[in-house]
Amino acid sequence: MAEAAAAAENALNALDVQALLFVSEHPECSLGDVAQNLHVALTTMSSSADRLVRREMIKRLRHEANRRSVALTITSKGQAAVTGYMDGYRDACRAMLEALDSTERVEFLRLTQKIRLYDL
Repeated sequence: MAEAAAAAENALNALDVQALLFVSEHPECSLGDVAQNLHVALTTMSSSADRLVRREMIKRLRHEANRRSVALTITSKGQAAVTGYMDGYRDACRAMLEALDSTERVEFLRLTQKIRLYDL
């Protein structure tokens, strides 16, 4: 029971997870970069970054050349969370693919590729 409570307390909402993934893949990105990529308002992204900073998953760094500019970088705790989320995602994908036979897997991958290439 205590483990479930701790897990719930440490859980991130969907926006925070996406922000953490973006910062992990784009070291020293700006808050605006993350907001633009995730299609959210800058104020919404700022709140997400505040939560991640409080949880010690990202850090805000000031550039020496431009003290008004802030870069976001992931911490080791944040990277561990990213690794955990990605491992869980891969496990879920693997479980879904195992439910398909080989012909269905090929068709699923073909359709997924077609969707990926679709230009909105």
